[in-house]
Amino acid sequence: MVVMPAQGIRGGDSLGWSGKTGDRRAFLAAVDSALATAVRDRGLTAWTLPSVLVQTARKNPTYVANPADVRAADAVRYLERKRDSQIPEPVASQLRSYAAFHDARHALIPVEVRFEPGRTPGTGRAVLRIAILDVRASRLVFVGDIAGPEIPDFGPAVASDLARKFTDLVVPR
Repeated sequence: MVVMPAQGIRGGDSLGWSGKTGDRRAFLAAVDSALATAVRDRGLTAWTLPSVLVQTARKNPTYVANPADVRAADAVRYLERKRDSQIPEPVASQLRSYAAFHDARHALIPVEVRFEPGRTPGTGRAVLRIAILDVRASRLVFVGDIAGPEIPDFGPAVASDLARKFTDLVVPR
């Protein structure tokens, strides 16, 4: 499995938390880092994480794009609307290149982080939308949301809470 970098933050939430993330790239990097730590802690050593994809791109610039430039989230949104379609180009070729370099069949795409009110008044939660693409068959395999815990305000633990919740679903403690 190749794990692409987190793709985006949905703005305009009623909590105003998207505005509290600060620098967009820094927050997405924190999500990537938290996912990498959680995945490693659970022993998923066969997964190729975004930091490794960056190294692959630096060593092989004529073969693979910078992973931050791959518009995988747009491809996922397209595939959600047209379920029987194949991954659109150029994303399909870009993902196949990463899969070939790392002997993988699937790509995990952290599509976006959004913020929504919690069920308890005065709380909110972060939600990570993820997708899994079969890059060899050029198909969407799975797309779903992972909701973090309800908290009273946005804080630095949001990224690690989401990562922990994701890895709990993949590999139990």
